[in-house]
Parts: sequence; C-alpha cells; structure tokens
Amino acid sequence: MTKTGNSLNGLKRAFSKALAVILCSFMLIGVLGITGCDFINSLTHGVTQKPLAETELARLVTNAVINEGDVADIYAKFPSNQIEGLSYSMFSNYCSVLRKCSQEHGTPDSFKILNDEDKAKYFESIDMTNEESYASILNYGEMDVVELCYSKDKDKSAPPVRFTLSKKDNIYILSSKYIIDTMLAYSYINHYFEMIDSDNVDGLEAIIKSDYDSDIYMNSVIRAKADYIADYYRLKVKTSTPDFELKLFTPTHISYVIPEVFTADGTSIVSKTVDLRLKTDGNFMVEDEVPASIRELRFSREGSSRLRMGSTYTSSEIRYLLGDPKFSTYTSDQVILAYDGMTIRLDAEIGDKGQWSSGRLTSVLLKKDGEFSFNEDLYIGMNISELLLVYPMFDECDYTSSFKNGDGEFVLSFEFDEYGNVTSIMLGEAVG
Repeated sequence: MTKTGNSLNGLKRAFSKALAVILCSFMLIGVLGITGCDFINSLTHGVTQKPLAETELARLVTNAVINEGDVADIYAKFPSNQIEGLSYSMFSNYCSVLRKCSQEHGTPDSFKILNDEDKAKYFESIDMTNEESYASILNYGEMDVVELCYSKDKDKSAPPVRFTLSKKDNIYILSSKYIIDTMLAYSYINHYFEMIDSDNVDGLEAIIKSDYDSDIYMNSVIRAKADYIADYYRLKVKTSTPDFELKLFTPTHISYVIPEVFTADGTSIVSKTVDLRLKTDGNFMVEDEVPASIRELRFSREGSSRLRMGSTYTSSEIRYLLGDPKFSTYTSDQVILAYDGMTIRLDAEIGDKGQWSSGRLTSVLLKKDGEFSFNEDLYIGMNISELLLVYPMFDECDYTSSFKNGDGEFVLSFEFDEYGNVTSIMLGEAVG
C-alpha cells in the first residue's frame, strides 16, 4: 500500500472515532437535555452537600485563580446553595480577572481573611470620595474580604488582590449578584477603552452621553467631547490598552491606572487613573480626567497684528497696533490701558511723570464684543454650549485652562451670566 493509502486509512479511522464520540455526546445531551455549561452545573446541583466553611470557600476560589485548567472541577465542588445559581462561565471569567490582577505580584499560593479593621478600611477605600449619587459597596450586605497571598511577591507595592464572601441565612456564600455586577462593571469600562482603541467615536459618544444630562450638553457638544477624548488617547497615551493596570475590581468601583501618558505640553510622562463608578440610579459613570488643553492664543484688533502674550512692546507700538486708550492708570511697575470693552496690563518701568517706554504684555480682559478679540471662535455673549464646541473639556476644569509660549504660562478663564452666556474673557499670566 502506498504512503497516500496509509494516510487515507488513518484519516478514516480517526474520523470514525471522532464521529463515535460526537454521537455519544449528542445522546448524552439528548438524555439530560442540557448544554456543556449546564452539564458542569448539574454536577453540583445533583449532589447533596453540607455547607462548606468560609475558609473552604475561600480556598476553592483561590485554587481556581491559581489553576486555570482546574476551574471546571473546582466549580463543581461548590454546593448549589452557596453559589446562588452562579454560572460556570461567570465564575470562570471572574477568576480570570482575579488572575490578571495577580500578575504584578506573581502566582498566589495562599489567602487570608481580613480582620474587621482592615475590612472596614478596604470598604472605605472603595467608597472614597463618595458623592450622594454614587452607590456604596455596603449595599451588598454582610461580607468578609479574602486577600490572595504570595510567598514570592514580585511587587509588594502593587495593590492587593481581593474578593468577597457574603453571609446569608447563617452560611457563607459566593454571592452571584456581587460577581455578576462586578463583571458587568468590568465589561462596561473595558468597552469604553475598546471604543477608544478602535477609534469608534459613535460608540464612545453613546457611552459618555449618559454622563451629561444638562441642557447645555447638546448632541453636538457630546460629539465634540467624544472626538476630543479619542484624539487625546491617540496623541497623548503611550501605554497600549492591554497594559492598563487594573487596581480595583468591585461592582461599585473599578479603577485602572494607565502607566505612561504625555503631559499636556508633551515634555514629560506621567501616569493617570480612570475610574468607573456605579451611581445610585443604576447607571455607570466613567471618571476619566482628560486635560482641557488649549493652543496658544494671541490678542488682536480687527483680526490683524496679533499681539503675543509675554512679549515686550514699546508704547508707540501699542498705540500703533491698538490705537489710543480711553484712559490709562499706572502703578510702580504696571501700566493699565483701557479701550472700548477691553483692558490690558503690561509690566513696565514707569517714569517720574507717569511715562513708560516699553512693557511686557501680561493680561487682557475682554468685556464687550467688538474690534478686539482672541480669535473668531471666542466672543462675548457666546453660550456655554458654543464654548464647549471650541473647548470640549472646559466644563471639567471650571472653564479654565492654560498654555505656555516660551515667555510664560497664561491662563484663559471666563465669567457667565445667569443664562450661561459669556460676560468676560480673561487671559492673564499664571501666578505662582
């Protein structure tokens, strides 16, 4: 028989064996009427067991984190009344995330149950800076906290990896609600990162839309925010998404640290934290502090001869560029020039007779829309919604931001009337 013939016969025998296995599987499913995951569940539900002690429950979860290949066998050891209908797939996914959290430490080899004092501190850290609109971890009832331990800890400074066990009807349980809600929160914030990673601005807009319910947040403003966030991650975030570090993993608070992010001016690299919080209304809020960076602004009269903040001008240059002021005021080291709807300040040496020869432009205050402006996008009377189309993240920083131009750092800020319309625009040198 040729080599080809041997191969064909071997293939036929292998196919026959595989077909027999498949037919047996179908017969088993037909008799039991269950799926693969249900079959694993049935191993638990079909056995009467005494309730496991708290330490035994903790040991099983710890072993499932340590041994990825044994999760199914470990799941089958839980009595049904101590997992509240928690599915195998959900339990497996939960252990997978705990395993991921452990990577900074290494492989866990034991556990400890926190004492009441340490448990209280942990719950406080989850609810830290809690506002009334945020849900508390304490809403999940009486719980103990289990911490994974590592005899060969690679990074003792990394956050501890913990899970909870609840107490119900005088027995300890692996709370199905707690785990499902935790995985839901985890999926939500990772979906946020996925939308950014794939540059899916439509999806990102849908996620952040629920965070902004005021009338000032028109659809165009939400869109501008989504575009801005996507651009920020593309240009400023150096760490790739798979390398984001999961620091807190609970149903009410998920926290990630992004290790390497460029500062707004691009001169250094820092880390940043992104949090997901569960609100009391059941919705999630992503807390992602994205800097409201602005480009350099120059001051002009009727759109020409733009003046640079921090630059030095002679008194004759100022008169040529801006015209004669309506009035002027002097201090020992400053000259203040007032025009129609606008006031500027220059650091200058003042002569004995109140004369000055040159000065450094340090601030500009606009009070009226007219011949003086910073650019065509900013003007007196514009609404907050219009301002957010220009600077989408300004509502996150009290409508204030700054830029550096080599001659100093300058802060842009606004004042509004009761209807949310701009009444003044201030650009001045940063103090301190």
